[in-house]
Amino acid sequence: MSEILYFDCSSGISGDMILGACVDAGVPFKFLAAEIKKLKLHGYKMHYSKVLKAGISASKVSVQVEHHHHHAHSKYTEIDIFIKKAGIDSRLKEKAREIFLNIARAESKIHGESLKNIHFHELGNIDTIIDVVGALVCFKELGINNYYSSPVNLGGNAAIKTSHGLLSNPAPATAEIIKGAPVLVYFSGIPYEIVTPTGAAILSGVLDKKNINGCNKGEFYPAGMNIKAIGYGAGDRDIPGKANVLRVITGTVPENSRKEDVVVLETNIDDTLPLAYETLMHKLFAAGALDVFLTQIQMKKNRPAVKLEVICENKILEKISAVIFSETTTFGLRVHPVSRLKLEKELSTVSTKWGKIRVKTGRSCGKIMSVSPEYEDCRNISIKKNIPLKIVIETAKNAFNQ
Repeated sequence: MSEILYFDCSSGISGDMILGACVDAGVPFKFLAAEIKKLKLHGYKMHYSKVLKAGISASKVSVQVEHHHHHAHSKYTEIDIFIKKAGIDSRLKEKAREIFLNIARAESKIHGESLKNIHFHELGNIDTIIDVVGALVCFKELGINNYYSSPVNLGGNAAIKTSHGLLSNPAPATAEIIKGAPVLVYFSGIPYEIVTPTGAAILSGVLDKKNINGCNKGEFYPAGMNIKAIGYGAGDRDIPGKANVLRVITGTVPENSRKEDVVVLETNIDDTLPLAYETLMHKLFAAGALDVFLTQIQMKKNRPAVKLEVICENKILEKISAVIFSETTTFGLRVHPVSRLKLEKELSTVSTKWGKIRVKTGRSCGKIMSVSPEYEDCRNISIKKNIPLKIVIETAKNAFNQ
């Protein structure tokens, strides 16, 4: 099973809202607080309470920092060293460092300073470190390994009070961080800052960067999700007529119906020798193509032609395109990102009166959806025993069913 988490950001997102939503979805607050203690930070208190936001019961997790401990680690290099030395899970530690590096890059670009010299100001507070590490602790406790998000509501026209004075919503750091996130954003009529830099950084840090702009075709939702828990994390302010909450939905997607991202390469060819296609297909499959097929088409000037289509994983796109360019006369390729759903495949062997035959089955949620005897095994028996191929295939299916 693939454990997933879906962020519903219709009321924005912030670090404390993420913590509240995860606690509401099942992470014990005492466990979260105990994990944060491993950071050995000083001068803070964590609080948990249940509140109502426009009639929605939500969890509120807040961090109170003593005034003289504000900006205790305000320099990016200090925060990076602090997290690097923290006594927490190594993978969690690396992800936290990655998130703060993204924040530092955004601040560096905004203020025109090097990463070495950049200060986080508001983002250097202890509560930001707790929000980032705490969110990752929660995700680990929930067993999450895939993340999805709705389009993110950035709010509306508002003045934001910062150490640099009043700035327009969204804050420069928020805008810079969310710019690189694989998610769509929109502006609403809510006249407040409802997406914080910390919330944007955590969201951007966990979403899959392969799917820029909210997955390849605006598909924000997982396929075939079984919901396990729903959590609501409360924001600080009350918004008239709207529940100021971040909703997270956790659940599972069976591996046998998991959505897989692939690419389709296609081109129309009217001047390649027909003899060349056998070699082309052989080399494409050898290079790792998932499927190759040819379609007869009619092109300009009534020329008969062939439409070549190849399905492959994105990571070998360059390798596959190099084969096509070297083996055909085409000058260009069309590339389309697509998703496919796969059954869980299982290979077994059945015994027949002519010998053993491998049989491939496809399952969904444990149920057999397709049975297919291996063609090469059936073909070899058909030729060797001089038996019609269709009879060999039917016999193999019957043997499997029995």
